[in-house]
Amino acid sequence: VMGLADEFTLEMAHFITETPHTEKLLTTLTEQNAFVKRLPDGKVYRFHHMMKECAKRTFHTLPPEKQAAYRSRFGIWYEEHRQYLHAMAAYRQGRNYDALLRIVEQDAGILLSSLSPKAVLKAIEECPVSILKEHPLAILVLMRSMFNWRLIPEMMRMKELLLTAIAEHPELPEQEKGNLLGECDLILSFLMYNDISAMSRLHRSASKQMSRPAVSIQNVGGWSFGSPSVLMMYHREPGALKKELAEMEECMPHYYKITNGHGQGAEKIMSAEAYFLQGKFTDAQIALEQAYAQIEGNGQENIALCCDFLARRLSLCIETEERASFAARRAYLLKQHNTAWLNIFNATAAYYYALLGETEEIPEIFRTHTLFSVNILVPGKPMIEMVENQVYLAQGAYAKVIGRSEGLLAACAGLQYALVALHLRIQTAAAYAMLGKTEEAQALLLQALQEAEPDEFLLPFVENYRYIKKTLEKLPQTPLLARIQRLGKASEQRQKQLSAHRPASLVALTEREYEIVKLMASRLRNREIAEKLFLSEGSVKQYINQIYSKLQIEGDTHSKRKQLFQLLEEKT
Repeated sequence: VMGLADEFTLEMAHFITETPHTEKLLTTLTEQNAFVKRLPDGKVYRFHHMMKECAKRTFHTLPPEKQAAYRSRFGIWYEEHRQYLHAMAAYRQGRNYDALLRIVEQDAGILLSSLSPKAVLKAIEECPVSILKEHPLAILVLMRSMFNWRLIPEMMRMKELLLTAIAEHPELPEQEKGNLLGECDLILSFLMYNDISAMSRLHRSASKQMSRPAVSIQNVGGWSFGSPSVLMMYHREPGALKKELAEMEECMPHYYKITNGHGQGAEKIMSAEAYFLQGKFTDAQIALEQAYAQIEGNGQENIALCCDFLARRLSLCIETEERASFAARRAYLLKQHNTAWLNIFNATAAYYYALLGETEEIPEIFRTHTLFSVNILVPGKPMIEMVENQVYLAQGAYAKVIGRSEGLLAACAGLQYALVALHLRIQTAAAYAMLGKTEEAQALLLQALQEAEPDEFLLPFVENYRYIKKTLEKLPQTPLLARIQRLGKASEQRQKQLSAHRPASLVALTEREYEIVKLMASRLRNREIAEKLFLSEGSVKQYINQIYSKLQIEGDTHSKRKQLFQLLEEKT
């Protein structure tokens, strides 16, 4: 029976098999049989793959009712330990569809999104319709999941099933009917997910009908469909920026009310991104800090990652106080066991290092272009592919960028992602410029400038300035172009400062902090550093404590310095 588990503990084996003397049996097995071993932690057991295969084959010889009973006990164990994917698999294999749908409700589609859409559709087909209709909340979760996978006909089939279930249960209290119908409107609003006005109408309708927060949306779940940028999702057409920002400010409170604050801070980070793209760095920094403050402690990790994406880009333009190194942020996210968040983190790191030209630091999945191996939700895919384009540019794969552009721009046109399209056009122009195709580069840059001018977008050009600066010099001079060139030159200087002999692990430090690290490495005492930098000794101590905190270095004074010097010696 325990051969069905990848790993298990004594407590798990006792619960599932209800075998007396479980500990004694496991001790005998591990002492006398090399095919079952206890891992170094002393708590977890694992079958060798050959033994596991034999165990599975033997398990399948048990009577079907016994197999189902054990599967259900596996499901209960995993459910109680909030291992929902394992629980879903166990309940499905045991054909316990009531329990399976209960887990779907509890998970609210968060971990479900990491499964193959085909596998989920197959499980739905296996489940009797009568049982499905007994779980309207699970139907709502499945509706939303179908949207995430862009399986719109299936989404609408789930909607009809929900309406049938409500109609077949006239005894349902009016309040609960309102909650179900309101949540249905909320999920239907995602069909217009980047049309703020249309979404707002459905949010208002949902808000009027609902007396509780939505069940199919948990406030700790993803909000941006895997996009690292809010503005990239919602900027639909040149010249519409002011209207979009105002609508977002007005719309989001209705959404927060019915989702228990899901996505809180989205309007703030969207505003910060707009300031950044216009080159208003101080305003962007203030709005970014407001966004971070709004999400403090409320579990909105998705929005925090969007904030991080902007913070990293902003740090390439001005000196900023960053919250944690990439290594520390990644270590934290790994503990959360959420692949969607790791995908956004990887996109942030990939874009940042691509802009710096430090291609060896780009996360492997982007560096080796193996994004096909992860599940990316369709609405967030164009943003992720735009990031991958930036990586191709940094790697010098210019023909690849040009070859991809037609398909990517068509996808953006279909979804009305004007800002992503602007980035792609500039990236393609950069690729043409690097291949000496000046006419093609000029034509694309003129089109991009025309699209950027109504909203005064500068940064998509500035971030690619090193590729396009010579081509920009040949274009007719305009006030927007002059600002781009001025910011582009400043950005080049800033990037040289950041890249010059600095290890990637220390990029989170400010220029002053990095200067102090180098002086510490020269074996100067705090008093000597203070004299050299015209600071008080107390200020130097404060700076050093900040450095250790940012880099998450702990221990006594000697070990902390040793760790710091090891980071300093790392390859840039």
